Amino acid sequence: MPFKIEPGRVIHFNDYEVIDAEILFEPPLADKPVQVTASTFAQQVTGARVQRTMLQMIMEEICEPLRTVVDDVMGVPYQKDGNTLEDGFDTAGLIQYIFNRVEGVGFPNEIAKQMKAVAQLPVNQTRPGDLLVWGTADLPTTAGIYVGGGKYVTVDKLSEKVVIKYISRKWLPDFVGAIR
Repeated sequence: MPFKIEPGRVIHFNDYEVIDAEILFEPPLADKPVQVTASTFAQQVTGARVQRTMLQMIMEEICEPLRTVVDDVMGVPYQKDGNTLEDGFDTAGLIQYIFNRVEGVGFPNEIAKQMKAVAQLPVNQTRPGDLLVWGTADLPTTAGIYVGGGKYVTVDKLSEKVVIKYISRKWLPDFVGAIR
């Protein structure tokens, strides 16, 4: 196998099983995108294919399926300004955490800024992973991530934990945004 990925590191081996290319990286955290912290390529590694494959491996390593991430956050308690499993979540922190894990991108920690970071779509084009926002850009009232089947994941203020809720036809989101 000429490629190998480890946490924070992807390497390529030459025909003699010697490392001839290496990229060190940090996964996205909060509003910071994935960071390539160092890279080394032997002089004979000139092909863009090797670099492209290594970068693709990094993205596959840091991007998790939406269902897995939602399962991980279910029931995590509410915490003002929280954005980690350990500390808990507020709504914006939950959205930031999900976009970090699913899309592999850095993402803002304020709903109004999150709305600006995605492309707006009509509600009938909603797909799992899309951002749903109720209210306006100036005064968002609640938000969540669409998970499919007319449901979304959010932080419920009454139960003070991460839950899945149904989207009411009477109360459709005012905004749908996506990274596509």
